[in-house]
Amino acid sequence: MRLLLLLLLGSVTAWTSAQDTLLLFNPTAGNIATIQNLAEEKLLNLEGYHILGIYHAGEAYDYEETRASLLDNPDHRFSLRQVDGALDRKVLFGNNDCTVQFERLFMGSRGALFMGGPDIPPGVYNEPVHLLTNVTDPQRHFMETSFLFHLLGGSQDTLWRPFLERDPKYLVSGICLGMQTMNVATGGTLIQDIPTEVFGIWSAEEVLSMPPDQVHRNYANMISTGCEAPTSYHFHQINIVEGSFLQKELRTRDNPGPLVLSSHHQAVEEPGAGWVVAATSMDGRIIEAIEHDRYPNVMGVQFHPEKPGLSVVKDSGSYRFHKAYWRNLGTILQKR
Repeated sequence: MRLLLLLLLGSVTAWTSAQDTLLLFNPTAGNIATIQNLAEEKLLNLEGYHILGIYHAGEAYDYEETRASLLDNPDHRFSLRQVDGALDRKVLFGNNDCTVQFERLFMGSRGALFMGGPDIPPGVYNEPVHLLTNVTDPQRHFMETSFLFHLLGGSQDTLWRPFLERDPKYLVSGICLGMQTMNVATGGTLIQDIPTEVFGIWSAEEVLSMPPDQVHRNYANMISTGCEAPTSYHFHQINIVEGSFLQKELRTRDNPGPLVLSSHHQAVEEPGAGWVVAATSMDGRIIEAIEHDRYPNVMGVQFHPEKPGLSVVKDSGSYRFHKAYWRNLGTILQKR
């Protein structure tokens, strides 16, 4: 039985046309557990869906851990697919060795989720490397950036016909790094380090002396204080743009908006082609959410609606806001 499961997990036959398919990029054991938990708590409605985890053969992460987790705890809703082909930053925005595979993935699915993670190589958006930028898995970024360009197009090649022109209601959702990748894929740029580039400060102590709503990650864990914070993330409020999907679909009407769970030192700088700002930080200096002006089910958030640390604000309007994000995605999928 174990051999059979191994064959299924490594085989394209695990992806059947009998079910609708949702693509999950960076399908680590932790990310799969997160999606399982969201489904079990009835926050993300995946009824009738198969979740296909997508990764590139050259990624640094060892997906044997994911396979072992699925073998030890079998879940027929999940399988993995490896993308092969040479990728570097010079061939991401147009036809490349992965284009045929990308098209097949798109044609066989209803949507794609892009999760959080480490910094994108700045060369992808034509900038030199900031001293605090930490690139650990370039092939992951190359593959996810290129796939998103294939889906959405971008200013890098205005003659490119995005895949979503064939299915404008296809779902694309990105969290933290996922949103940043969506922006870079369409020709946008990133702030490589918020404290140094936006505020001109270089120490954790200086960041911690700032108003909480100007802090975007938990810098307290860089300083030995002798006491533990309730979460390794940081909470701050955001401003919701009137008429945005966050206001309309999540029914968030109050500003200042909810507390969000935040852990990032980079952010969207110049938005790429097609993006409309859906939320900002309270001072307006950091973009906290984006939505596409052509494709109604394409959106990204800089904060983390999926983390267990949200239990700190349980039973609050902020907690309900985060839950509503996943319910909205589930509703979109069920309408597909």
